[in-house]
Amino acid sequence: MRPARNFLWVFPLLLPFLFLNTANVFASADDYTPNVTARVARIGFLRGDAKIKRIGSRDWERAAQNLPIVEGDEITTDANSRLEIQFDSRNYLRLTENSYLKITTLKDEGIAVSLSQGSLSLRVLAFDKQRSYFEVDAPKTTVAVQRAGMYRVDAGESRKPEVRVTVTDDGEARLYSENSGFVLRNGRSARIYLEGNYAGEWETSDAGRYADDFDTWALERDATIAKRLQNAAYDKYYDRDVYGAEDLSEYGEWIYTKKYGYVWRPFPNAVSDYANWSPYRYGHWRWVPPYGWTWVNDEPWGWATYHHGRWVYIDNGWVWTPYSQHRARRNWWHPALVVVTYSGSLICWYPLPYENNYYNYNSTYIDRRRTTIINNTTVIVNPTPAPTPVIGEKNARGKNSRFERKPLEFDVPPKAVVAVDASDFGRRTKGFMTAPPELARQVLSRMPLETEKPPILPTYTDLNGNISREILVDNPRVGKIRREIQTGASQRNEGTSLDEGLRNERIYGNRLPVERTLPSAPKEDGGNPERPKTGAVRRLPHSGIVRGGSDNDNPETREKSQEGNVEQPAYKPRSRNREREQMPPSYAPPSQQQEQEQRREEQQQKPPEREQPPRSEQPPTRVEPRPEPPRIEPKPEPREEKPPKPERKTEPEPPRKEREKSTEKDG
Repeated sequence: MRPARNFLWVFPLLLPFLFLNTANVFASADDYTPNVTARVARIGFLRGDAKIKRIGSRDWERAAQNLPIVEGDEITTDANSRLEIQFDSRNYLRLTENSYLKITTLKDEGIAVSLSQGSLSLRVLAFDKQRSYFEVDAPKTTVAVQRAGMYRVDAGESRKPEVRVTVTDDGEARLYSENSGFVLRNGRSARIYLEGNYAGEWETSDAGRYADDFDTWALERDATIAKRLQNAAYDKYYDRDVYGAEDLSEYGEWIYTKKYGYVWRPFPNAVSDYANWSPYRYGHWRWVPPYGWTWVNDEPWGWATYHHGRWVYIDNGWVWTPYSQHRARRNWWHPALVVVTYSGSLICWYPLPYENNYYNYNSTYIDRRRTTIINNTTVIVNPTPAPTPVIGEKNARGKNSRFERKPLEFDVPPKAVVAVDASDFGRRTKGFMTAPPELARQVLSRMPLETEKPPILPTYTDLNGNISREILVDNPRVGKIRREIQTGASQRNEGTSLDEGLRNERIYGNRLPVERTLPSAPKEDGGNPERPKTGAVRRLPHSGIVRGGSDNDNPETREKSQEGNVEQPAYKPRSRNREREQMPPSYAPPSQQQEQEQRREEQQQKPPEREQPPRSEQPPTRVEPRPEPPRIEPKPEPREEKPPKPERKTEPEPPRKEREKSTEKDG
């Protein structure tokens, strides 16, 4: 008994860790962070037909309004189609007909898309380039947004290899081609050539010359969104994470309840077209990696209400609250806020009650993937008032409990339980039925926590392509060449921005830009005023180029610059006759040796001239004058003196008469 008694004091310390093991299904703390927090956009408007292909899949699906968009998705539009993607409450992207777009990067840090065909119009309502980025890759071109405005990008056609970029509404962008870069400001349009002798070059013109019907439609959408945002209740009833909630003002009203705080109630005419309407009844399930099965609603206003907050049933009607009882520091997006369970051969689901934490019905699939996507967790203040405690918040012992509560049938009416045959789950968009009353009461009477894990739902692969033609469609007619065309001015790494790297390389040539200064007034003591800096980049002193390249490769000839601490090769003036002058005299013919001796004698007689520094191709930056070092006169080279030749002594020749006399004597 004594060892057992000693273990009892350890059990309270281990109790919190036991609760953490249940977080795979339910969120157990206010600071709960889901296993998957990948950023999600949505199709906010669709006219005509469009198709979408998920990452890792070969199948194309039919696009629908309020369809979630995640990183890696590819979207194509058919003829006479218009499509709008909403990334948040500030960024909207529109596609015209016969366009091909890929979501390259979709993170809290920034967004990057790739347009290989067609045209897009981008509306940026607010932008801070110090905190995020938005970039568009077109064929051999990259457009980096610098400020809020409106941007249009035309990817061109195969018979017309050029890209056109237009900036309006006080926007500004940096444009990069394969070999250059420049800034395009408000009211200007640029055409970048992709092939031929002028590949990589551009020409600019007035933006108003290229307006068409697509621009007119984009402005109409701007007016509609501006009206909705004007009537939105951001930071009043919900925060910025609940984007898409601006649609609610047209279809319902906000009322105050003592139990739940401020809630939204749909107008009767907003649900009158749906027989026996209840949440999560009219819509269908779609497979969206990395989340799994996701609810796509039919109601035009249902994006925010089906992926945030809770639906609660009060006064014989349904209302929506942006928050649950267990509020996290951030309002995370969820694929659906429902409880999913099996009952015989049926799969049933119903709205997740207000008092319950998040129920992760996709946890089996997520645990199988064993991946966690983590984004930043910004602390957001809850704008709605704190509700009063609800019945069942405390257990029988009077202690707070996150897991024990009253039966669900008190919060969810039986007619809210929706059922479908297990063989049809994820395969169809219609045909969902209301569960029979007895089956619904049986489902609601079971506490979700009685099951350690949610039911194992089939994955998209398990369906084996046996999906309704309302979801699965034929491959688009976009040519394979257009899909695989190279987009972007440079290769893009996953989740990174190209702007700063391309700016330093294509605009400044990997050199620091010059800090511009205005010319100052003359000094009172008569000194010279400071001259304004010239040039586009900082030019290092002695930045001449040595032909041959051997001096640049020698580490002993490199020196650190006085400005910027950037190592540059030291300049060495090179004479054309350096090799010949350094050759030994024995290697030269006698005639050249005499010429060299004569040249040395002339140089000794003339005063040495000061060698002029080489002229660089670009003006150097101004540096403070330094005291000139003492001039050292070059020593004349010693003249090679040859020893005098010995004089041969010869006797004077006798006169002719004497020679004749001597010959006569000899004879």
